[in-house]
Amino acid sequence: MGKKKITNLNEEFDFKLFSIIAKKNAYWLFVILTICFTSAFLYLRYTLPIYESRGILKIGTVNTANAVLNIGSNQALEVLGSNQLAGDVELIRSRVIVSRVVGALPLDVSYYAHGKVIDHEMYLSSPFRIEYEIEDSAIFSIPFYLDFESEKVFHLRYPTHEGEKVKAFQTNVWNKVPGLKFRMTVQNWAAIQKQEINLQDEAYYFIINNSTTLVERYFKNLTVVLMNQVAQTILIKFNDNNAVKASDFVNSIMDEFNEYDRERKSEGAIKSLDFINETVAGIDVELRASEGSLEQFKKDNMIIDPRQNASEALTHINKLIEQRVEMQLQLAVMNRLERDITSDSEVESLLPFLSGSYSDGVILSIVSKIHELEDKRSNLRFIATDKNAAVISLEQDIDFQKKNLVMSIQNARLSIREKINNIDERIREFEGNFLKLPSQEAELSRLSRLFEINQKFYQLLLEKKVEFSITKAGIISNNIVLERGKPAVNPLSPNRRLVIAGSLLLGFIISFLIIFVKYLFYNEITTLDEINLYTDAALLGIIPKYKNEIPVSQLLVDKNPKSAISESFRSVRTNLQFISNEPGPKVVAITSTISGEGKTFVAINLAGVIAFSEKRVVIIDLDMRKPKIHLGFNVENTKGMSTILIGKDEADNCIRKSNLTNLDFITAGPIPPNPSELILSRKMVELVEYLKSKYDVVIIDTPPVGIVTDGVDVIQNADYPIYIIRAQYSKRMFINNLNRLIEESKVRNLAVVLNGVETSRFRYGYGYGYGYGYGYGYGYGYYDDEAKKPLTTWQAFKARLGKK
Repeated sequence: MGKKKITNLNEEFDFKLFSIIAKKNAYWLFVILTICFTSAFLYLRYTLPIYESRGILKIGTVNTANAVLNIGSNQALEVLGSNQLAGDVELIRSRVIVSRVVGALPLDVSYYAHGKVIDHEMYLSSPFRIEYEIEDSAIFSIPFYLDFESEKVFHLRYPTHEGEKVKAFQTNVWNKVPGLKFRMTVQNWAAIQKQEINLQDEAYYFIINNSTTLVERYFKNLTVVLMNQVAQTILIKFNDNNAVKASDFVNSIMDEFNEYDRERKSEGAIKSLDFINETVAGIDVELRASEGSLEQFKKDNMIIDPRQNASEALTHINKLIEQRVEMQLQLAVMNRLERDITSDSEVESLLPFLSGSYSDGVILSIVSKIHELEDKRSNLRFIATDKNAAVISLEQDIDFQKKNLVMSIQNARLSIREKINNIDERIREFEGNFLKLPSQEAELSRLSRLFEINQKFYQLLLEKKVEFSITKAGIISNNIVLERGKPAVNPLSPNRRLVIAGSLLLGFIISFLIIFVKYLFYNEITTLDEINLYTDAALLGIIPKYKNEIPVSQLLVDKNPKSAISESFRSVRTNLQFISNEPGPKVVAITSTISGEGKTFVAINLAGVIAFSEKRVVIIDLDMRKPKIHLGFNVENTKGMSTILIGKDEADNCIRKSNLTNLDFITAGPIPPNPSELILSRKMVELVEYLKSKYDVVIIDTPPVGIVTDGVDVIQNADYPIYIIRAQYSKRMFINNLNRLIEESKVRNLAVVLNGVETSRFRYGYGYGYGYGYGYGYGYGYYDDEAKKPLTTWQAFKARLGKK
């Protein structure tokens, strides 16, 4: 036939159909939006808020004391002030800094107030304080519930080996429970009373925290991001259920990192000072001994100033002494440096001292190289393990450089000792000149020389100590806090606006998907265009939906002849002449696929409008399994077609008059056991011929062809075979029955009437252009005798929910 194949899916988008389905299922939008909004409200109500605080830190370190004192070479200062940005980022978000923050903030005890919905942590705002001494680590992370009886007495519910116990304790005194010794101090009794009134029992509880557990918990909530590598700015974010705690944590992170950075940068100066103090302690003993010997010699020999005769010789000796003191200091540094290298200590400790007191470029360069490698290794260990190939390679490079350094130190130490021996030899040459002096003066000169050597070495060490003390004080963290953390006003999560908007959007999406799926699987016929798309049958007309209650007679055309529904039946009556316009009596056979599509309703009202045209009309109820004509005319069904076809009654005895002129009817009669045989009998043909001799139009209400095939023979022989399809009720697959009647049963002139079209769609026309607000609606089925009562809005809503 060239018509489109019927499928169960809507393969092409029809906006009008989609609009009808959307309007029909609009209640789903209301239901789903209500559910989504309620879910969003409950989520916001019962979810603990998460607040985010953030701070911005600019990284950079400078040593102001070195700049003032001009200590050391540029290379040494560059190594000392080197800053690995990536390493600092990893250090800030490491457990090392988090652990320091946990120790700095009052986080050891968490205080909570019970709420009607959720509990709130009272960080820095608790009306009471707990001091404690831990006796058993098992009490960590266990809640202790409080119920205040008065400002002096409270009840504590706490766990024991036998289970939970409740006991009264006094405030401001030390109390003891298994595993814990504590003292409660009330700070705001008015706040406690207010909370106790709102919540009768156990308004508060506290938890003693384990620092290790806190570090792990807060470590997960910390985020450190490199904002700008060129500007060396770092973004620090922290999330917590308490906004004030989150801001304090961020600020403490920055403060603790700055302090840690200052301590790390000062470590070299501190170790240099330790070395100087250790050396000064040894020199101090020698200085005191030489000083005592000199003073004692002067007393014994009553000598005031014997060196005036040997001033020239002493000048040369003093210069040599100064050189020897410098060599002694360098030798001490070499010994300390070798000891640190052999004990696997970091060489950073003596680097500042070397830079200011030692001029050997080879050793200084090796020490700087080792420090640079150790710095790289420290930064790499933040992101890699000791088994990492890069870490292993650095370890090998450091070991190699340390071996070179040890060899260089040994060579330098031999050179220094050789220089000291040369200086001592020259001193002895000048001392030979004192042989001409009296023995007392020579001895005095020797003792004075020893004292001056020790004194100058001691003064040199003190000068270095002062310099490095200033250096230590001058090492400050040049990390600038660009933005300190502030308590967030609105929570990061849940975001109220986002949750509500998301729930509404989700509701719309789900509703749309439901409507779209219903549209996709929508299998009901709605328009004549759909019928025309799938069949070649003639389209006889449409009948609008009647929205008021249908009378029992189902005859509407006589109630309001000017209504749209009456006009639609007149249009069908007019269109019949295009099917067959030959003179003589006509037979109209009306059928449908299943019951409930309105064939009886159409038969009665079509007969009514034909009767209005001054033609004699008779209606035959041939649907003997489920007769309805007698209900339409409100008569008994004691006799009719079944009694006529079995020969029990004559046709004239069964013909009944209606209230409408020219309209008669024959009921189905008692339900027979064999309706098929009666319909297909010769008696049926004779009856039709007899009625044609008496009436202008014979309208036969046949059984639905989708359920039984009794009426097919009648339809084949009818002048006007009519097939009823009900809009938004009849399935698209029903058209297959229509096509089979045309193709297989060879029914000629089969025409379609679309029944029950919605008023809004009827108004758009489909070529008819009716604009009246009329229609009809009914709900009877093939096996349902009772007409349905109109439903209230609530009943219809529940019925829709049940159906869906």
